[in-house]
Amino acid sequence: MNCYGYKHPYKRGMENPRPMYNSKVMIALLMTASLALSPIVVADDTQDIPTNAVNTGIHDSLVAALGQAGLVDTLSGEGPFTVFAPTDEAFAAAGIDLSTFDTDAKNATLVDILTYHVVAGQVLSTDLTDGMTATALNGDTLDFTVSPDAVTVSGATVTSADVMASNGVIHVIDAVLMPPADLVDIPSTAISTGIHTSLVAALTAANLVSALQADGPFTVFAPTDAAFTAAGIDLDSFVTDEEIATLADILTYHVVAGQVLSTDLTDGMTATALNGDTLDFTVSADAVTVSGATVTSADVMTTNGVIHVIDAVLMPPADTPALPEGCDYLVGIDDTGYAFDHTSLEIAVGETVCWMWTDSGMAHNVAEIAEEGDTMRMIGGLYSGAAATTVDYRLTFDEDQTFNYVCEPHASMDMAGKVVVGSGVEVVPEPVVDEDTDATPGFASSLAIVSILGAVLIAQRRNNERSD
Repeated sequence: MNCYGYKHPYKRGMENPRPMYNSKVMIALLMTASLALSPIVVADDTQDIPTNAVNTGIHDSLVAALGQAGLVDTLSGEGPFTVFAPTDEAFAAAGIDLSTFDTDAKNATLVDILTYHVVAGQVLSTDLTDGMTATALNGDTLDFTVSPDAVTVSGATVTSADVMASNGVIHVIDAVLMPPADLVDIPSTAISTGIHTSLVAALTAANLVSALQADGPFTVFAPTDAAFTAAGIDLDSFVTDEEIATLADILTYHVVAGQVLSTDLTDGMTATALNGDTLDFTVSADAVTVSGATVTSADVMTTNGVIHVIDAVLMPPADTPALPEGCDYLVGIDDTGYAFDHTSLEIAVGETVCWMWTDSGMAHNVAEIAEEGDTMRMIGGLYSGAAATTVDYRLTFDEDQTFNYVCEPHASMDMAGKVVVGSGVEVVPEPVVDEDTDATPGFASSLAIVSILGAVLIAQRRNNERSD
């Protein structure tokens, strides 16, 4: 039995295992005439299948996998074989890291995956019809669809057909085929894939294995090991209860209650994850994505739900704390205990700011200051009262202004804040001027004019007296 629970058609202990052929595997049916597939350029029908795979230049990962699984000699044998050969890009998209298949059990899984791509006998493109099936060497069934636009095998598209070799034929496909698992629960299935070691370890660290072994059903969007590496997630860093809760939040963002198959997905649909956040789906002719991650393998069935493999770890959106009733903004105390958690707010006229904390480690208050940088409370200014460990102080600002404040016990430590309301500038009304008196000289002006006229008259009189 392999890690999926399949019986391998190989005897244990054989250095170069040989397939046990099923004479009933071949189905010879006529393909639709509209199928148009172009064979790859590099092909030599005098060479065997592994040699041709080496020569294509796009199957290095497949050749390496065959070597690691001990299948090169098998596929160099007399055959004939039909091989559905994933490209290097397909291996990369599937997140398959050959270095992780480092035990006998994991290598058996690799053998199972690779032999799911091989059929005993020669199946040419002209033998394919829509809806036909064939039995792969691992014992599982391959399903074919044939349309005017494409030929697919178990969901992978044939991109190049009928590459003839001395012992069979190669069809190039754009995805790695994952064998359908013998139905076990979601964690057990994840263990068996060989590409979800990090996910299983994360589920264990977050104490979620037993939850995902429950009846369900669940739908799990399962990031590969490569996705965990790309996300830079170090499970050793999740130590405290709070950190483990954060990890659980991340993981449950990948789980939906109920069974959601690929056929249930539509473009623009949403679903609520177990952590309460929303998953967003896009469905196009080229790809299916969930909250930005691409589904690389869909509909892996389990006893308690379904797994869809994705190429990235989904990060939950930041939670926005709920505001108390009547509050538009909430100011508390930060983790240091010596600062407000919002030192500056910009609000609209008419909005309410609430300063609230409960059982803080130290007593704090809110005291208005004349200008930013002051440490002493402004006489007659707004004031929450004496510093306390539990405070609920609310202000509704009805006009443009800048409200500067401090915590009196910690003002010398720069525990301060400000609220900019509207423009932040207080509008000072201009003095009202009486229009009737606007052009009339005042008393002082009139007195000055009279004085000047008097001086002129006196000077003129003196000049006249001198002339007489």
